[in-house]
Amino acid sequence: MAEFLQTEAFKFAGEQGEQRVFEAVKAAFQDREALGWWRYPLVSETTVREPDILVVDPELGVIVIEVKSLPLSDLAGVSGYRWQLNRPYFGKTEINPYEQAKAQLQVIMRTLRGRPGLDRVPGRVIVATPLITRDEWDDAPFNTLIGDTPLLHGDQLTPARLMKALERTPLVAQGQPLDEAQWAALQRAFGTSGNIPKPKEVPVVAAPQSRSALVQAVRAAERPLDLQQERIAKTVPPGPQRIRGLAGSGKTVLLAQKAANMHLKHPDWDIALVFFSRSLYDQITGQVDHWLRLHSGGDTRLADAKHMLRILHAWGSRDQPGFYRVLADHAGIRPLTVAETPYGYQAAKNLIYCAHDLLHKAEEGQASLEFFDAILIDEGQDLVTEAPELRYAERQAFYWLAHRALRPVPAEPTLFDVDAPGPALKRLIWAYDEAQSLDSLMIPNTRTLYGDSWQDVFGPGATYKGGIGKSEVMRVSYRTPGPILVAAHALGMGLLRAGGMLSGPTRKEDWNRLGYDVQGRFNSKEPVTLHRPAVNSPHPLQALTGEPLVTFESHATREAEVAALVRHIQRDLREGLAPSRQILVVAVGRWAVDVQGAAAGALRRAGIAYYVPAASGVNRQGDNKEPNRFWHDGAVTVTTVHRAKGNEADVVYVLGLDQVGLDEQDLAVRNQLFTAMSRSRGWLHLSGAGMAGTPFEQEVRSVLASGDTLRFMPHVPRRRTDDEDLYT
Repeated sequence: MAEFLQTEAFKFAGEQGEQRVFEAVKAAFQDREALGWWRYPLVSETTVREPDILVVDPELGVIVIEVKSLPLSDLAGVSGYRWQLNRPYFGKTEINPYEQAKAQLQVIMRTLRGRPGLDRVPGRVIVATPLITRDEWDDAPFNTLIGDTPLLHGDQLTPARLMKALERTPLVAQGQPLDEAQWAALQRAFGTSGNIPKPKEVPVVAAPQSRSALVQAVRAAERPLDLQQERIAKTVPPGPQRIRGLAGSGKTVLLAQKAANMHLKHPDWDIALVFFSRSLYDQITGQVDHWLRLHSGGDTRLADAKHMLRILHAWGSRDQPGFYRVLADHAGIRPLTVAETPYGYQAAKNLIYCAHDLLHKAEEGQASLEFFDAILIDEGQDLVTEAPELRYAERQAFYWLAHRALRPVPAEPTLFDVDAPGPALKRLIWAYDEAQSLDSLMIPNTRTLYGDSWQDVFGPGATYKGGIGKSEVMRVSYRTPGPILVAAHALGMGLLRAGGMLSGPTRKEDWNRLGYDVQGRFNSKEPVTLHRPAVNSPHPLQALTGEPLVTFESHATREAEVAALVRHIQRDLREGLAPSRQILVVAVGRWAVDVQGAAAGALRRAGIAYYVPAASGVNRQGDNKEPNRFWHDGAVTVTTVHRAKGNEADVVYVLGLDQVGLDEQDLAVRNQLFTAMSRSRGWLHLSGAGMAGTPFEQEVRSVLASGDTLRFMPHVPRRRTDDEDLYT
């Protein structure tokens, strides 16, 4: 069954012909195994703009369709591939649609070279003229000059005629129909899954079951095409959009790709990609640069785009512009410093306080905050607060600041839209996982952010015209292996605790959205069973080793706990893992800094270099001279969970579970544990000191013994996370 993506809404009158051809192509391919896009994001100096219609098919290969919605009366003559016009078409009196589409195909074919099995993919180009019939073309007064352009006329837009025209179109790139493996590889080549930059390879030790060998096997495994990821990454909504995703579902990667595609499609837009954790800066800038290069054929880099596409920490500092500071400077209002905020070390609340202050001062001084055409927010769960004094007119202040910072999307009159105009839309796109909230338990859904004014922000309906959703919920986790994610959810929500669950969904459909199958009812007195199927956690490591991916040790003392940590890391290093980026130590709980210090000291005494994020060098207890740095070559990163959020490693050690046990009813501490556990993309080891015989130790052991299936009595949680948004 074919799948087609419309990357933007049809808006302009000139796109009516493209819409007609696109719908005809969808109908012609509907019973075939094919993928298609209107305006696939591929914009380079040679192609100028993305293909009007791109289709990939296992038999026909790659097809580029260039649509020219010109009536015959606009053509003065055709010579070879050149068309002379009676009046300018986008400022030109001569066009060459075939060569334009051929150049686009050649860029695509260059990206396929070097990929296994894709060196002989067939490729063809055709020009569609939806306003000209075949007879009109044949009877044209200039028919003696008609060239060799393969054409798809307006009366050939039935499925049978369209397919016949494509089959008769000569190949530009020679090749043969694809077998099953080649077809899968071709789909990956056009999707996110086949183009995510992989971590740097490390030497593999000889033992086939060594951890380094297993990591390399995981990296070599190919992900299947995920159409939801493609829909999120490659579409440009004409208004706001919410993206809710599990840990490891790829939210940051997709936002980076989406921002890059927006810039390539609309280089005149001012775009901001905003995030909360400074330790994510290098990761996000690297991702955006990667997708810009990929979708421009190497022509565009972040250095070329940075004046229009800005990667901004939510706050910023004197030496590095951030979202808040940029807007304050734009409005001519002095930004507040950390010393002027009232919430001490609560960074999120201080930032929201600044956003509230800026909104108030801008309104008081009648200063405009409009600066951007699109804003994308990562880590959206960290930018909300329950504090009533920080709400701005019943809205979340940071999000309302972002809303006010956006220019309205122009309401273009079109031939297709005869409805009464709705509210002025603004492109605010935010992604979040409420399970990773560390400073607030608010869920940043539509109602939370905008209160009663949500309709003024979103307009009616669950989708925009063309099918782009106002809300996306991602249930598949690629980074975190299934056993780890199940254990993280169970401990983070307290599903198996003796006193009943503390937080989480209470409806079957909401657990389904998280990727779980449910047996039983939450409103009954009978047990409920949750099972996570492998299809929603397709990480290959579980199938490659019989070693458990989640382990737990309870030690008598902290000294014994960190001594065991040293032994485990020494084993990892012997088995070929690199200390930096492959091994991560995270301390959790109220006294996490003390646990972090004990772990760092034990590593130093054992001759293993450690790195505390933001420090200016290794084996230092954090002088905060490099606030964007999280890793340091040759050293194991030892951190608290606030710094770890957004980063990942092949082996993660979570220390201090006894501290979680002391505050086991504290939802924020439970979220800390979930966030720390979900940093792993391979193995996870949990440990604590002095936990023997405690209820929390028993809870941890029960969770790990449950595997991928949890059975518990339903209970009304203190925090319900049912997805009651307006667009689910």
